[in-house]
Formats: sequence, structure tokens, C-alpha cells
Amino acid sequence: MPEIMTRMKEVAEKIYRLEIPIPIMNSVFGVYLIKESNGILIEPGPSIAVPYIQEGMKALGMRDLAYIIPTHMHVDHAGSIGTLAHLFPGAKVLVHPQGAKHALDPSRLIESTRIVWGVDFESDLGPIVPVSKAQIRVPENNEVVTVNGRELQIIFAPGHAPHQMVIFDRSVKGIFCGDALGLLAQSANPFPLPNTAPPGFDQDIYLQTMQKLRNLKPRILFYSHGGVVEEPDGLISMAAENTLTFGKMVLQALKEGKALEEIIQIMRDYILGNFGVRVLESDLSMFVSGYVFYFKKKGMV
Repeated sequence: MPEIMTRMKEVAEKIYRLEIPIPIMNSVFGVYLIKESNGILIEPGPSIAVPYIQEGMKALGMRDLAYIIPTHMHVDHAGSIGTLAHLFPGAKVLVHPQGAKHALDPSRLIESTRIVWGVDFESDLGPIVPVSKAQIRVPENNEVVTVNGRELQIIFAPGHAPHQMVIFDRSVKGIFCGDALGLLAQSANPFPLPNTAPPGFDQDIYLQTMQKLRNLKPRILFYSHGGVVEEPDGLISMAAENTLTFGKMVLQALKEGKALEEIIQIMRDYILGNFGVRVLESDLSMFVSGYVFYFKKKGMV
């Protein structure tokens, strides 16, 4: 894989972002390698990312991993943890308490992945296999994990999913935010879309998490879907504002009896007309569907 260095960039001290192409999702995914004496892998991605991770580690001179840390148990963030745990038996896999059961027995994750991506998802995303109980470590909220003096604070960050957590690297004051602060649309400037994937999305909790993360006063945000943002406060404000604005629009459209495709068109036109941003069809469909599921679950329509 000679092009590996063109996909990898040092984005902060000893922190390398490795971009993994995921054609089925029409996007790239950001995997993060932290080069310490015992390496750290944050956001390992789906299993198709494993060869890229191995090559990236080789290029950086990283022989082993101390920790493998997905921010939450969705296939695009954590599908590879079982495969990687087998390859690195000395590594601990850090997962949220509500995600540990899915790491041990990924049958429900496999089932939901089949529903979303098809019964043959493995050909596009790779297999999902369990992690041995001995390698799973469940951190407490706000627990600090230290590797070679680098302090990583594990913060529970529900809203996108109940098993979402973020990692706050105190050495660079950077947050590996997973989907807790939305996802960045493909545009010239960072534009955060609310990541409202059903069934775990809860708008009120999502907004509370955003404020909690803003209170950390981070200097940098490490996105998985999107890039690296060095003006966090403004972006978090925009993420919260978009979450509220888009939610109100979807709710109003539902009350008017509009169908899903009509609502998607309304949102597509609004975002393009007001922000000049063209959103991927898959992202639009996801976030509108998530709002619809949430408002119906809450009995608001």
C-alpha cells in the first residue's frame, strides 16, 4: 500500500489522522493513531480499515497498541474492534458500559448493519467479530487513561447514541468527538450537520452534551466524519444551532403531513440556499429519518 503516507497526516503532537475510503458510504473516515511508546488507536472504523491501520502503524514505526478506543458501537466507528483485538492481543478495547455487551456479542450490531447496508455488507465494510472478555475494559465517566504521560479523559457523551463517549486529550486540549458534535458536510468550510441516526438520537440530550463539551474549552476537534477543526467554539455553536433549526423544520413539515421525500427536498433546498452547501443524499436521508423517528417516539406527531 505505497500510497499510505498520502492518506496520513500529523494533525497534532504525535497524533496522526489516517483517512480510510468507504465507497459504500460515499465518504472517507478518519482513524487516529497516537504515536506513544505503547500506541493508541482511536476510532478504528469498519474492518476494511484494518489493512490501512496496519500499514499506517508500520510507516510510523508502531509495533503494538496499548488501547483501541471506538467512540461508540456503530459499524463505521467500531466494526473492526474484534479483528484488531485478535491482531493485538495485548491491547485493551475501551468501550462505553452500554457498548460492552455489543463488543462481546455483536449479533445485534450485525443485524442492524444488515438492515442498513444489506445482507452482504461484509463485502463492503468487512466482518464484525466479537472481542474477548479479557480484552474489554469499561471506563468510568471522566476516567483518565495515561499512556507514557499522555492523559486521555474518557467522557460519556450521549445524544447521538446512548453508548457514545468522547476522548479529551489533555496534552493538546483536543476532543476526539465521534458523532457527538455532528458530522461535517463536504464543503469548502466546516459545516456541521446534526448526526441524528435512529434509534438512539435524543435531541435534548444531544444539545446538553454539546454544551458540556464546549465547557472543556477545547483548542481542536478531531472529527471522524470530516476533518480537524481548530476553531471549536464557533463550530460547536453552529452544530447546536443547526440541530435546533433543522429539528424545528422537520417537526413543522411532519405536522403539515409531508412525506419523508418531501422533507428531504425541503432540507436540501434550505441548506443549499442559505449556506451554499450540497449535502450527500445519504447524510440528508439519515438525519431527516432520525428526526422523524425521534419526534414520533416522543409523541410530538
